Amino acid sequence: MTEFLNPEFIESVLSTVFDYFKKRVVATPSDRANFDFVLKNDDGKKVAIEVKGQNLNVGQLRKISNSLHHINDIDEFILITPKKPSKNEIDFFNKFLKATFSNSSWLSLADFLKNNYNLEINSKDDLVQLQIAAITSKIDNYSKAHIGNELGDQSTDKEALAKSLIETKQGGVKYSSDFISLRRQFSDSILATLSQESEQLHKELFIGQKYNDAIIVLTDIKNFSSIVTAADPDDLNEAMSKYYSNARDLVFKYNGILDKFIGDAVLAIFNYPKKTTVAYLNTIKFCSELILLGKETFENLLSKMDQSVETGTRVGVSNGPIYTLNIGKGDIEVTFIGDKINFAARLEKNCDVNGILLSNRFFTKLSLEFNSLTEQLDIIGKDLNPADAKGQTMITKSWQIKFEDITKIIDHKTT
Repeated sequence: MTEFLNPEFIESVLSTVFDYFKKRVVATPSDRANFDFVLKNDDGKKVAIEVKGQNLNVGQLRKISNSLHHINDIDEFILITPKKPSKNEIDFFNKFLKATFSNSSWLSLADFLKNNYNLEINSKDDLVQLQIAAITSKIDNYSKAHIGNELGDQSTDKEALAKSLIETKQGGVKYSSDFISLRRQFSDSILATLSQESEQLHKELFIGQKYNDAIIVLTDIKNFSSIVTAADPDDLNEAMSKYYSNARDLVFKYNGILDKFIGDAVLAIFNYPKKTTVAYLNTIKFCSELILLGKETFENLLSKMDQSVETGTRVGVSNGPIYTLNIGKGDIEVTFIGDKINFAARLEKNCDVNGILLSNRFFTKLSLEFNSLTEQLDIIGKDLNPADAKGQTMITKSWQIKFEDITKIIDHKTT
């Protein structure tokens, strides 16, 4: 492959393939903050993968080595780059990484896909076709019964993906580009429940309409601008790249919709476009995991800085009507407006660091449906004065979830 492939494109391709094979493990926050991917082999061993450009330096390899030894439970490490490494590059890799972590290897993207999935990739066009094949095959594997539940256990195999890739190359694409473009914001399990026909799809997404009972989540990192000023640009870029990628994965894991990233902030919508009771539980599970991800990410970044910056994640959660807009040019790209989005922002501003501040409406519904969980939590009522909740004219009731209860939320199982 002679075309230029940037690391971001390679990560996108690998993410699609790993999702298809359900290879990505439910990694710890430490895993997510340190590596691009953590997979689990058939024998149960954990494999960490980093995607880099071709020109590596000693500092990058030492960071990887430190992460491997810091986490302890990684069994194998694979470095993936656009092209096959030269002999000099392999010698460099062996000296500064393999010498400290013996079960390490450096592969080109094409070699990795060939060795692990028997996929013949010879060009960038082949990689684009592979993404389409994996996406369409995975969407086919879902049914409407999965919406609001954990991911299904449908089997996927190498032969099926290889066959789908051949069909895609021959023009046998089942889904429109508009439909596939939604994958930037929607999980595959949600896409599987939507119509491919443009007019019907607009109706199912409530575009241009009022949608009731949406759950809005807005998160923010305290003192992020100070971190940006003080951090090494390369360290910051690497940390935030992993943060954005893993935040998106968490939104999709809990059947949410990613509206957008706003700097360090995440705006996600749950209980849309289908209403489900479990969306209320999924929302606070997402918030809890995102807080842990942020904690690990920024503790890791701060360890590489001389300056001390107080930081952490604040999360506001509101519930109510919103309006859906299509702001895409050609493709569909949804965004949302409404007072409840502004209210989520006010809740976030008044939230304790590494906590979740719930609107009274959301808390009431959560308590009714998941009382066995809320009774275990030390949730504290908090009255917000109009001056602290811009746009509100009366005292606003809210409910604070503390960091100490985060693990209980993540571990809670529905009966």
